[in-house]
Amino acid sequence: MSGTDDSRARLGLTLAPLAADPRAGLRVVAGLSVPGVQISAGQTGTRPRELDGSGRRDLVVAVRRLELEVVGVDAWLDPATLLDPERVDAAVSATLEAVELAHDLGRVPVSMRLPEEGGESAIEAMLARASRLGVRIVDHGVPPRGRSVRTLKAGPEPGGLLLPDPVETSVQPSNPARSRAIDGLGIGIDPPAWLVGGLDCIDAAARGVSALRLADLSRDGMRIPVGDPDGRIDGVGLVVTARTGGFEGMPVIDARRWPDPVLGVSRTLATLSAV
Repeated sequence: MSGTDDSRARLGLTLAPLAADPRAGLRVVAGLSVPGVQISAGQTGTRPRELDGSGRRDLVVAVRRLELEVVGVDAWLDPATLLDPERVDAAVSATLEAVELAHDLGRVPVSMRLPEEGGESAIEAMLARASRLGVRIVDHGVPPRGRSVRTLKAGPEPGGLLLPDPVETSVQPSNPARSRAIDGLGIGIDPPAWLVGGLDCIDAAARGVSALRLADLSRDGMRIPVGDPDGRIDGVGLVVTARTGGFEGMPVIDARRWPDPVLGVSRTLATLSAV
């Protein structure tokens, strides 16, 4: 299906929450009319160590047969492992395996969370290998390294955030970055994580990001779909703001920990139909 003929919304979807078997999950993605697939390096069946060269080619073929495309690889490791001398080597090795998988699946970005400070030598080693393979590493750390952030406080409702009563917020001035930026490292936004941290993801999206997740946070701290009545994020506003800030990739509907991922994806798609 060519780009001009494809009427589907230009969105990706996390594969792992949809089915235990990645191939079954791919069929669910296709049935939802979402063109992009975010692979997890931690799911049985798509772990780098479980896929040799033939297995990776078979996965690409299965994706293409369903008229889908891989848009990224998730490599969620505990950021603290990069600061622990006893665990850092294993963490770097696991990340590089995910980078190699991302290369084989089409040189797609790798999403991970890095510590706010420290671990520079390990991070730069990973970035060097990724750069040689044509793969970008995107940091979903909260806050991201080397960027000042705006914090939320009680007060009138700001633009872009929809916070249901009794919780309302306004935005405080930016806090200075606590760590230096690292060349070549992308910045990703996962709204629930930003809201838990009391940070303004709308402002960050306006200043340029490399990856954008679509998920929300309920008042009791649960990850929920964009468009849920208990949600706090204006999904359309977030996507439009990110686009205005220069984001050109596919926003990824992140269904991790949703009670009913398929229903949640349908609700998100309906909410974003105006984008």
